[in-house]
Formats: sequence, structure tokens, C-alpha cells
Amino acid sequence: MWVDVLEANGVSVVALDHRHVRLMSGAEHQDYYVVTYDRRVSPSDVADPPEKHALLVASAMSTAAAESAYRRGWSVMTDNGPHRITFRGRTLHLEADGGDAPTSLPSRRGRPGHGLFAVLRTLLSIDGALTQQEVAQFVGVTQPRVSQAMRQLRTLGLVERTKHGWTVNNRAAAIDWWVSHYPGPGGMRSSWFGLDPPVKQAFEVVEFLTHQSARPVVSGDVAADLVAPWRIPQHATLYAERGLDLAGVGLTPAAPGDATLTLILPADRSVWPTGNTPRHFHIDGLGDITRASALQVLFDLTRSAGADAAEAAQTWRNWMLTGPVEP
Repeated sequence: MWVDVLEANGVSVVALDHRHVRLMSGAEHQDYYVVTYDRRVSPSDVADPPEKHALLVASAMSTAAAESAYRRGWSVMTDNGPHRITFRGRTLHLEADGGDAPTSLPSRRGRPGHGLFAVLRTLLSIDGALTQQEVAQFVGVTQPRVSQAMRQLRTLGLVERTKHGWTVNNRAAAIDWWVSHYPGPGGMRSSWFGLDPPVKQAFEVVEFLTHQSARPVVSGDVAADLVAPWRIPQHATLYAERGLDLAGVGLTPAAPGDATLTLILPADRSVWPTGNTPRHFHIDGLGDITRASALQVLFDLTRSAGADAAEAAQTWRNWMLTGPVEP
């Protein structure tokens, strides 16, 4: 991924919000407006940058498109090359490990958007049936979009319509389908390293970002440990509405593989608990902390590193199935 290429070339990435990142090299830094394509970019896709410093990120890009972007003033990063950043008045030509791969990638047509998963997440989070209007209010999308999602979910055999509204007809199957097909939260992410245990790091970052009105919530290992503790958390995953330089709480930018904490500024707004109801937990010796949606915690656990990651995810899933899925 493009963030990995930057980190491998000594350029740290700090997510500022879902549209801006700060690139840091030594004592220097520069903020960029980010435009992302999850497909191959052609010359006709390239317009003038929306801000003076802008970063065009794509799965792949033709040589002609890259040259057009450079001429218009863009910095460019792709998953499969090229990589060229204008940074503090000079141009950085970055190298990916193993060299740049061919720029053609398979199409990802038909990939479901976040709305479908937000609808199912809401149905799983609420005890009882919901009307389409109620789901639309929880999710924050139009009623026609909810109607379309319901048709898709009913075709999959995951929901049914009753006289009281829509409901999930098999919670275990619905949870498994959601986790297997969810495209991820999207947005921006930055990776950090610290010496304190991940739980303490998570608490300090949550406290720091809360004071900045960034609405942070914790997910993955740390969130699971707050509810069903059975192992020592290995990594902290947090979501927030905007990011900051976490050096203020003793963390340093790190490559994703070396990170002890990942901060994500998601494009998917449903990572927060349904209905915007905070889920507070108390950490002995520290204080209260809030967690993300239970399904988001499960999704992040399934992607955790470590030999016991699968067991951690299964333990959390079993907890979710002991009763109604919590927000």
C-alpha cells in the first residue's frame, strides 16, 4: 500500500481527517489534501488539484495519467507505482520494495458500499424489528437506499419482514456474512509505536483526542479485553473523526508492521455505536474509555496479527451471540 511505501522511504504519515494527511520527514512536514481512486486512473480522470498541496492516490495509473498529474501539480502515490511526492520545494522519487509492479489490476466491480453493511449492522444492534424509516434514521441514509439494502439482504437470506418491521432471521449467519464481506472502514490511517502496554496507550490517546473533540473510540484487542478479557492485548486500534500528531502522548510514527497503535479516520460512519450511544468502560488505574461498534471490534480482531488472533475473534463472536448484539 502507498502508506507502506512512504514509511519504507522514511516518510511518516499522520492522518489529520478523512481528507488530509501530514507527511513528516525528519524535522520537516507538509500537509496534503488526498483524493483516492480504488481503480486504474486514466488521463481523463486527472483534474486540477483542489488545494495547493494535493496527493493523488490510486490502485494503478497509466504513465500518461501520471505525467498529466505531475504537470498539474499533484503528488502521486499508487499501490503498484509510480510514486512521486513534491515535499517542501523538492521532489521525492520513492522506491517500493521489489520495484514497481505492472500497473494493471483486476476490476472490483460490484463491491458493496458501506450503506448495505451499516443497515445490517443496525438491525443486528437493535433488539426487535425496525421499520425502514427507523433504519434510515439510525444509519443516516435515504429510505430508498434502505429499501434497496433490504432487498439485497433478503435475497441473501439474512433478514425477513414481519408485521412489526424488518429483523435478522439468523444472527450467527448475519454476523459471519458481515465480517466476511465488509470492505473495511476506508478513510485514512496512521501507525504509531510506544513502549507502554497497548491498553494504556489506547487510554491516553482516547483522552488526548477527546479533549480535541475528535470523538475517539477503541476497537480490536483493547476493546475486546474490556468486555471479555482472556489474553493481554497486543495492539491498539482506534477510530476518530480527526487525527493529530500523537507525539504529544509519547508515541512516534512507525511502519504498520512495527506499530503498537493504529489510528483510523474512517469513511464509514457506522463504526461508531448505533444511535451514537457511547459504550463506556472503566480501566482500573486509568479511567473510562469508549469502544467502537461490536461488529467493528470483531472485524478488527479477525485481522489482528499473532498466532491466537483467530481464537481472539472467536471468543468475541461467542460473546456477541450470548444475547442481542450490542451497538
